[in-house]
Amino acid sequence: MWNKNFAYLVSGRIFTNIGDSLYAVASMWLIYDLTQNSFYTGLGGFLTMAPLILQFFIGPLIKQERYKSILIYTQMIQAILLLVIPLAHFLGVLSVWLVLIINPIASIIQQFVYPTHAAILPTIVEEKYLTKANSIMNATYQLLDVILLGISGTIIALIGTVFVYMLGSVTFFIAMLLFFYIKIPKTDLEEKDFERDFSLKDKWENYKADLKKGYQFIKGSLIPKFLLASILANFIIGAVSAILPEYAVYRGGSDIYGWYLAAMSFGLLMGSTISSFFSQFPLGKVTIIGFFCSGLSWFLAGITNIHSLSVILFGGSYVAIGITNVLFLSSLQKIVPSDLLGRVFSFIVGAISIAAPLGSLTGGTMAPFIGSWIIFIFGSIAMVFVSIYWLVIPTLRNLPITDALEYRHLFSD
Repeated sequence: MWNKNFAYLVSGRIFTNIGDSLYAVASMWLIYDLTQNSFYTGLGGFLTMAPLILQFFIGPLIKQERYKSILIYTQMIQAILLLVIPLAHFLGVLSVWLVLIINPIASIIQQFVYPTHAAILPTIVEEKYLTKANSIMNATYQLLDVILLGISGTIIALIGTVFVYMLGSVTFFIAMLLFFYIKIPKTDLEEKDFERDFSLKDKWENYKADLKKGYQFIKGSLIPKFLLASILANFIIGAVSAILPEYAVYRGGSDIYGWYLAAMSFGLLMGSTISSFFSQFPLGKVTIIGFFCSGLSWFLAGITNIHSLSVILFGGSYVAIGITNVLFLSSLQKIVPSDLLGRVFSFIVGAISIAAPLGSLTGGTMAPFIGSWIIFIFGSIAMVFVSIYWLVIPTLRNLPITDALEYRHLFSD
């Protein structure tokens, strides 16, 4: 399994992850540092997260003969984009608007990278090793995300935000060089894969049709009530991400900011990891108790004066979100008819994807008027609201374990 091509791909992904994490922390911190206003961090978060919606349309643009070119040029462009910020700083023309322009461009380019990693893997790894190879790729991404978000705030405190951009640019250049050495075997996969010949217009038309059919199925089912937790959680994550730089200043500075981000990632990762254990308990009870504990942990994180304890409690509040994200996905895969699953998921993913950028814009807009601490505490209230919501609706409260869910549960009163 561990051939040269796979080694180059994993190594390149590591450096891409490093660049992404450094950039993710530095960009939001730089926006706040330039403006001292959470509205702009909220706007920056919105512009950065909104391109996630475009992932549905990336597929037709990723063709087999372009795999290597996509990997090389995306890294090169991101490296150059990140260098614009230090250059503007040294020339004395750095402004928040320049950062706000670069953010969405870099985010759009990044949408091509990870789908290409996934697409290229079957061409360089034998089929019997694919599961293990995917596991290595995902573990690399998740573990690095937690570690790098944790230390990036400290790096900013030590060398400054502008130099972090330079460091991020270097990592993207290194990733580009590693991807350059990947040799992709020629196959007839593209000739057999009709979907790859779809134009972007075809993909858009199909996506709209899937959304419409998915909505028609969903609107009379339990799914809108069922998904409130996921949509609200993503909205709150977006809102809190917008005010976190300001809130971190209140708590201690850029190093605290990095630790809050790492705590979020670690909580989600931990929840996803232990979700299989909670699948043996009724979904209704897991959601009610989990989100109540999440809200309580989040609230305590906001009121304690011990910064390290606040970070730990904040990370703990995301464990329930990680658990329920996996359980909700598994539940829907089990009870939605297979011929409708793609259409239903197109609608669901679209609804969930738009929640985070809208949350970021909303949180950033409200922060100058009510303060970052109030919005931070509002996150805990939102988690408790989800718990109470599931508690008072019998169909949600009485949902059984995931394995016992059936189609009839979708339309029960």
